[in-house]
Amino acid sequence: MITALLADDEAHALSLLELLLHQTGEVKVIGRCGNGIDAIAEIARLKPDVAFLDIEMPGMNGLEVAERLGSAVCDTQIVFVTAYDRYAVSAFENDALDYLLKPLEVDRLNRTVGRVKRAVARRKSEAPSEPADAGKAAANQPPPELQVQLLGEIQVSVEGKGRLKWRTSKEKELFAYLAVHYGNRIHRDVLLDELWPDEHYQKAKVYLHTCVSYLRRDFRQLGMEDAVIYEDEKYSLAPQLERSDYRKFVDAAAGLLQSGGNNIEQLERTVNLYSGRLFRSEDYQWADDEIRHTEAAIEAQLLRLTHLYEERRDFGRMIAAGRRLLQHSPYNEEAYRTLMKAYAGSGKHDEVYRVYEEMGRRLDELQIQASDMTLSLYEGLRVRKRG
Repeated sequence: MITALLADDEAHALSLLELLLHQTGEVKVIGRCGNGIDAIAEIARLKPDVAFLDIEMPGMNGLEVAERLGSAVCDTQIVFVTAYDRYAVSAFENDALDYLLKPLEVDRLNRTVGRVKRAVARRKSEAPSEPADAGKAAANQPPPELQVQLLGEIQVSVEGKGRLKWRTSKEKELFAYLAVHYGNRIHRDVLLDELWPDEHYQKAKVYLHTCVSYLRRDFRQLGMEDAVIYEDEKYSLAPQLERSDYRKFVDAAAGLLQSGGNNIEQLERTVNLYSGRLFRSEDYQWADDEIRHTEAAIEAQLLRLTHLYEERRDFGRMIAAGRRLLQHSPYNEEAYRTLMKAYAGSGKHDEVYRVYEEMGRRLDELQIQASDMTLSLYEGLRVRKRG
């Protein structure tokens, strides 16, 4: 006999489901709730084999209950009971063992009970086969090497297990949002507004739950449990997933500001952490500020490097840093002035002229002229060459 908890805000629906489950002869109902908040508490107290959760309940709906359970150690199987049609139900099958459509059908309920029985039997048969010290041994194993890349392309890979393949673009975007806001717990409604601004609130919640389900399932296949943490209607990534290349760059940039930004070796290490524009192939409007701040940081660091190289008369590195700066900011006059001074310092006067011409073409695209400072520098370098 398997044990069950039922949660639905409609009393007659609870009574009908309990009656039909009793008639199967396979299920003992040990608890009933009229809302999701009570369901969470009762599942923790009663530890039923299965919870039948209605989707629409006051306070906390069935999807949110499943999210809470997904962030905790819980052996209770989930079956959704819903009036949604099949296209919507398919969105949250990943976190549920099964689903039932209202009005309930006896044959369909019997198949669900069969699935629950098999899942419970499998769980109980697997538990004793694990050696008593298996958990301790697993804890002593070093975690697999995890790489999270946000600069350039969005990629997640685990040593020995390959790269994560995104199921949908929205799953990828949700991960990107949580990863770039590392250290923060993001409220559900903020995510709905940012990622699904044009969708109806209830439908957007289903979409969010779908993406969370996908992320948990996909990271589980890479050997990582509890990838997405849900608490108090807020989401965050597991700490190891927050250690991205973007975070390393931002933290290094903050360290530069604290130290004054005059240490060449520290600057070089920081700029070498930057492997490309944040979310390069994506068009996430919510990321505009993060992208702008990151681009401004790398440009300022490269420009500072060129000045320090100039002080050391290290014109070769000054040229390399100036060229890299132009890749990020092709209309930056100061970058062109830096390159002209670097080429002049290294005796490559023909390159000074080429840089000046390159700058002219770029500024023409914007229909603007070079500043007096740039013109004065160029004329001075020409006089120096003639002299």
